[in-house]
Amino acid sequence: MLKLSDLRRHHEEEDLWPISMADMMTLLLCFFLLILAVSHVDIDRYERVADSMQKALIPVPPTGKPKPAPQILPKPTPPPPKPKPASVRAKVDHTVLAREPRPQEETEQKPETPVETAENERTGPSRKSLTDIRKELVSKLSKNVDAVELVPRDDGVAISLRGAAFFDSASAEIKPGGLTLLREIAATLAGTPYKVTVEGHTDNLPIESWLYPSNWELSSARASRVARLLIDQGVPKDRMRVEGLADTQPVSPNTDAEGRSIPENQAKNRRVVILVSP
Repeated sequence: MLKLSDLRRHHEEEDLWPISMADMMTLLLCFFLLILAVSHVDIDRYERVADSMQKALIPVPPTGKPKPAPQILPKPTPPPPKPKPASVRAKVDHTVLAREPRPQEETEQKPETPVETAENERTGPSRKSLTDIRKELVSKLSKNVDAVELVPRDDGVAISLRGAAFFDSASAEIKPGGLTLLREIAATLAGTPYKVTVEGHTDNLPIESWLYPSNWELSSARASRVARLLIDQGVPKDRMRVEGLADTQPVSPNTDAEGRSIPENQAKNRRVVILVSP
């Protein structure tokens, strides 16, 4: 037979489960907040911290004592290779002297020069300066001023692609004529050691579609499409950056003082900018 005290104790134990459940929900909330905080990693800051920790930890071995052997022993070894070039040169001199009496071989060695020029052309693009890139783009795009504009900037070269010449309204697919111009631009930028930033810009007219809910998605899609084409044409993707800026950075006012739209300025603001900077 149950006593009243037992029933009261059992009732009190049943009332404790909401407290345990609230503790569990609090822990789960903290856990998800921690995951959310860790999921956003600043890559630049992470690399700087990793480099500083690597510089601080590499000189000190795990035992805490310096290792002089691997650092000091390799340094005395360079003197022995010095006589090797002399012997190699001696062998080359003997072979050259033995061949010098033949005048015909001098003419046979002339075809080697195209190989050197080919190597120079192969390594040439990586040595282009920003001035060389600007001049090359001016010569290529001088006949297409209505579609492409070179904007002078202190931090590099800016190539402004007019939206109407490259994209249809509310679309991120590049027109055939725009593909030809972008391939010429990519041929100039291919192999360069500079940073390439592709910026997408729109006007202030709102857009609502199932594919692009706003101008943010449209500007990002257009910039990404241009960046993918540049990468396919040889521009290094590890130096590429894409930004969708919507209508936040217009080159001309979209409206006048009374709030009326200015179509000419809106057309200028619809653009994609390729910025080449150190």
